[in-house]
Amino acid sequence: MDPKSLASFEPEYSADCLEFSPFDPTQRFLVGTYQLLENRSSASSKGAKRIGHIHICDAISNSDGSSMQIIERQRIDTSAIFDIKWSYNRVASKSLVGVACATGELSIYATNLDANADVEVDDTEFLTHLCTAQDTNDIESMTMCCSLDWSNRLETSEEPSIVTSQSDGSVKLLKFAESRIETDARWQAHDLEAWITSFDYWNPSVVFSGGDDARFKGWDMRMDPRGSMPMFNSKHHQAGVCSIHSNFHRQYMLATGSYDENVFIWDTRSMRRPLVEHNVGGGVWRLKWHPQKPTQLLVAAMYNGFHVLDVSIDGITSLARVPLPKPADGAAVPASINLQSSFMKHKSIAYGADWCQTQNNGETDWLVGTCSFYDHIVYLWRQK
Repeated sequence: MDPKSLASFEPEYSADCLEFSPFDPTQRFLVGTYQLLENRSSASSKGAKRIGHIHICDAISNSDGSSMQIIERQRIDTSAIFDIKWSYNRVASKSLVGVACATGELSIYATNLDANADVEVDDTEFLTHLCTAQDTNDIESMTMCCSLDWSNRLETSEEPSIVTSQSDGSVKLLKFAESRIETDARWQAHDLEAWITSFDYWNPSVVFSGGDDARFKGWDMRMDPRGSMPMFNSKHHQAGVCSIHSNFHRQYMLATGSYDENVFIWDTRSMRRPLVEHNVGGGVWRLKWHPQKPTQLLVAAMYNGFHVLDVSIDGITSLARVPLPKPADGAAVPASINLQSSFMKHKSIAYGADWCQTQNNGETDWLVGTCSFYDHIVYLWRQK
């Protein structure tokens, strides 16, 4: 039940997000950090400066296979980072990653993996800055960019959409085209901080959002969200909604998490109530579906470590990549959640978590990376 640590890494600042590259077979991952520099002349935090780093690291297995090393290849200075997300399909032959920062901007970086395969590239320049989008109003109001997501998880696009959520409760729909970011729409989605936003990967015209007002909402981008009501406005969570992730293996399946410590699994065809719920004993900051196993869900539970849940649907084998069955006569699809394992070595707020997107030859267990805040620590471990 309890995996052991294979390796650890201590970034300079507090660690709050971790993402493995979907393109690099060397098990490369990014760590985003956040540091608040207090303004000693001010009693409030408004004058404080927020800084951060992107750490580009490789996870390297030792010869006996029982442990690993983490090698830092590159470090990029940024403002404090709230979220990092890869575009899982290349855009105009570029491998791209988006970074949401506390100064309100969305920055896009490109990797050097698109260079000629016969030419050696410098790992110290793995990521290069491509472009940044920031509203003047965000700068003046000190609005923070809390999360982002790409529309192209399941489909290729030369002009993918990006959705971001802001600390003033707004959500922005942007378009990436020709190495530029343009804003298509911005609307007030929540009364308090909009902690999370995400696409329905099976239908990118639908955007989900969750906020500190304990609301979970769905928006139809085929209608102008600035003048229309949400598709649904769920009050099932009893505290701020922090995490949303569409299952990219099974159409209609969606996971949400909240400060109320609950993980909810939804059928997006009927949003009146969740299919099933599970309390993980800590606020749910991150949810990540497994790269290949449709039922496994990685959970960052803030004050109660990291967990892997198995979400079973009656009548579907665990490895089947099929849509949720259609409910009969309006009844909910039978579902259950079981705890598979827990990683409890972190001693601070469990924030960042991701599955390695590839497996080395001969390995049967999946590599997982997790990071926590005040103790500035990253761990690697394996899930059976």
